[in-house]
This record gives sequence, C-alpha cells and structure tokens, in this order.
Amino acid sequence: MRVNSALVVDEIRMHDDGRVDLIGLREDLYFDVVPVILQSLSLFVEMEITPDDRGKKHVIEIRLGNDDGKEAQATPIKFDIPADYDRPIAHLDPTLFEVTFHRFGPHYLDILCDGVPARRLFLNIALRDE
Repeated sequence: MRVNSALVVDEIRMHDDGRVDLIGLREDLYFDVVPVILQSLSLFVEMEITPDDRGKKHVIEIRLGNDDGKEAQATPIKFDIPADYDRPIAHLDPTLFEVTFHRFGPHYLDILCDGVPARRLFLNIALRDE
C-alpha cells in the first residue's frame, strides 16, 4: 500500500457517485497563544491498493511532531480492505481529536502504513495577526 496524497482539510464531502469535495485545504493554522488544543484536525488520505493489500487488516498511524524532533502525539487508525475491493485506490478521512500545539512554528504529520513511513505533511502554526 502506498500513500499517493494526504492533505489537511476543514471538511470532506464524499458523494455516492465517487466525487470527493475537499474544503479548506490547510498548511497554516493561526492562533493567538500557545499552547493550544485544537478540538479536531481532519485529513484526507488517498492510498494505492495492491492485490496483496486486499482481504487484510491494516493500521495507519499519524504522528504529530515539530522541528525539534520530539513527537507530541500519535494516533493509530485500524481499517481493513475487503478481499473483493476492486478499485486501485482507496480514501481514508481520519480525524485527530484534542490535538495540542505547544509552540509556534513548523510542525509535521508523519503517516505510517503498517509501520512503514509513507508520507510527511508539513503544518505551520502561526501567530494570528490582529
């Protein structure tokens, strides 16, 4: 399994006809003070599925960290891909809850698929202009 893309978004709308609307793409989050606890943080993850991935249970782990290398928070998400899944891609829309940012500056979200690093997203935590 390979992560083709991953984005931080405000909202995801998945339609019955296969369309996906991603609303509010994020690279920067603005706050007045830190530390701050964000009630939720939504992601959209597109994965390339191989025949070996089908009919098995998987874990995607999302690790939040900052540029000093200290991991602040890790969230495992378990899912399975049915044996009869016939598409080459799959979408996940994980939401992280109670996400704490202790300082301003660059942060990252590392995505691991079944323990293997798959993608890194950068997220900047900035002071809100008044």
